[in-house]
Amino acid sequence: MKNQLVWLRNDLRVSDNPALNNACLTGPTTCIFLIDAAQWQQHDMSPWRLALTLRSIDCVSQQLGQLGIKLIIRRCDSFAEAPKLVMECAQELEAKHVSFNAEIALNEERRDAQVEAALATRGISCKRYHSFTHLPPGTVTKPDGSGYTVFTPFKKRWLAHPLALPSPPLAAPEAQGPMVQPAQAPNEIAGIKKTFGAELWLAGEIAAQECLHSFLASRAEHYDKQRDLPLEPGTSQISPHLVSGSISAGQCLYAAYVANKHRLYGGDAGIDSWVSELIWREFYNHILAANPRLSRGEAFRRETEQLEWNHNSEWLARWQAGETGFPLVDAGMRQLNTRGWMHNRLRMVTSQFLVKHLFIDWREGERYFMRNLVDGDLAANNGGWQWSASTGTDAVPYFRMFNPIRQAERFDPSGAFVRAQIPELANAQGKSVFTPWQYTDTSDYVKPIVDLSKARDSTLAAWKRMRAAQA
Repeated sequence: MKNQLVWLRNDLRVSDNPALNNACLTGPTTCIFLIDAAQWQQHDMSPWRLALTLRSIDCVSQQLGQLGIKLIIRRCDSFAEAPKLVMECAQELEAKHVSFNAEIALNEERRDAQVEAALATRGISCKRYHSFTHLPPGTVTKPDGSGYTVFTPFKKRWLAHPLALPSPPLAAPEAQGPMVQPAQAPNEIAGIKKTFGAELWLAGEIAAQECLHSFLASRAEHYDKQRDLPLEPGTSQISPHLVSGSISAGQCLYAAYVANKHRLYGGDAGIDSWVSELIWREFYNHILAANPRLSRGEAFRRETEQLEWNHNSEWLARWQAGETGFPLVDAGMRQLNTRGWMHNRLRMVTSQFLVKHLFIDWREGERYFMRNLVDGDLAANNGGWQWSASTGTDAVPYFRMFNPIRQAERFDPSGAFVRAQIPELANAQGKSVFTPWQYTDTSDYVKPIVDLSKARDSTLAAWKRMRAAQA
């Protein structure tokens, strides 16, 4: 039997891993992981996500070791080094075949093509599998073969796809020999210790499965009602595991299907709502694959590149620090800065405030989120920011702006979440927590950075100028 090499990336699990599974069915298998710290930083990987990735490597290495599969860890200075390192490893193992699960972003796609080309020159074959989304990009199309740019018809078509109904996930491969000593990821990369955030974000496939089953057993049925309330533990918290690949989209959908009494959609309202969020993730990744320019920071709606954004470093810094004077915005930003994660409703509130009321380029916010999120996913983050900025696919209309005061009154009606995140408002009484500048008991809190009404008018005027210039 011929030796097999599996190149692991954002698929750090042993179950439901098609590249690993198929390699193990073919012959003795070894895995390789390239730690590319410089490239990670260039792609704005946050310290939270970097540390979680290192811990996830250790977890999958332990699991592979129990199966008698060795994991080789190599440091890599850039994507340009990947062809050389993968080829050298394959040659050392006398492997004639390399398997990996595809990645969608532009630079990763180009890297993979270069690796395949380099291996081919040495007579080493390659095979890509797909597992980052449930349905591969390009498989959900309109009747004329073109891609969708609006979510609702995409979702309808996605649900109708013959492969949408999830099959039972692939089991972990059978052991191929005695247990081998697992490799360990470095304890520190680029000044970030592997233990950073470990008390908040558990790593590995076992933790991911426990997270999924805990959510479906205890919170999923209320997801549609509680997912917008930042004070409630209503969200799944599965996104960091999806990004690192310690769980797959297919595993999540299959578990939801079983919990929903063997219905993928049209059953329990809470589970249906969560499945819709998973389909949003699919949608944004399909959009990214079909529009590689989004990986280069370009707006989906090309005409919006003519918007005259504000360039105000003080406003940007205050937004980043959670010191805008608007409590729910600041509470969201402080949650991000201290946990590496932000509640989804607050991601919309904070992003809308930056791009609509401060009218600062969405790319500034997109970059800051990626540099601080433990679950920073290029497609979802880009899609969310361009939705808020009205520059993206199926985006909110440019004249729609979340009012941060109304959002606080609606989604944090007691003010308890704001008080927990903002010490200056811990003793705010009643409605003073919503508009603290109007009350004396909140005098330690910063004053509002802008007047909401005037800021709205200014933003609408900028959009109208852009539209008039293109008429």
